Amino acid sequence: RAMRNHSIRYKRVLKKGMQKRASNSKIEKTKIVIPEGLKDAEEELELQKEVNFIANSVGAKLVFIIRIREPNGMPKNVKKILNNMKLKSINEGTFRRYDEATKKKLHLIEPWVTYGIPSKNMINDLIRRRGHGKIDGKRIRLSDNVVVEKALSDETEGAVICVDDMVYELHMVGNEFKKVNSFLWTFQLSSPRTKFQKEKLGYKEGGD
Repeated sequence: RAMRNHSIRYKRVLKKGMQKRASNSKIEKTKIVIPEGLKDAEEELELQKEVNFIANSVGAKLVFIIRIREPNGMPKNVKKILNNMKLKSINEGTFRRYDEATKKKLHLIEPWVTYGIPSKNMINDLIRRRGHGKIDGKRIRLSDNVVVEKALSDETEGAVICVDDMVYELHMVGNEFKKVNSFLWTFQLSSPRTKFQKEKLGYKEGGD
C-alpha cells in the first residue's frame, strides 16, 4: 500500500500544477523578546519588546534537509534523489537552494526527510560544531579559518577565507554558494532521543 501511495504521489508531483499548494504571501507573526541577564521580573517587564518575524517559507532562498528514515521500502527514484542530495544515511543533513526544483523533489521524498528554513545563527552553529570540509577526498574538520582559506580562497578569488564568509554565502545564497556547499561534507547529526528533542528537530513548519 505504501508503494502504491508513493506511486500516486510521484505521478501527481510530476504533473505541472499538482505540487502541494501553499500561500504566496508571507505570514508575519509577533513574539515577545526579553533580554538576558536581567535582575528581576519588573525589569523584564520594562525591557521586553515585541518583534515581528516571518513564520513561513515564502521568499526563502535556503533550506536545510535532514534524512530521518532508513531505506526499507524506499522506491528507486527516492533513493536517487537522496543520493543526489548527498543524504545517503539516516541523520545526515545538507543545505540546498530553495528553488522550484528543490521544492518538487522535497514533495517526492517527504516521508524520508524533514526540512526547514535555517537562521543565520543555526548555520553558524552547524558549521562550527559539526562542520567538515572535503579536501582531496578526505573529511577534514573545520577546526580553524586556515583550513577554509587554503581550500576556498583561490577558488573563490578571495571571497571566502573564513567560517564567517561561509556562513554569509550560505545564508544569503551568494555568488559563491555552490562552491561553499560543494566543499562542505554532509553534516553527521545525532539521532534525537527524547520526545522534546524529536519535536525540536521536526521543524517542517516552514516547508511548503
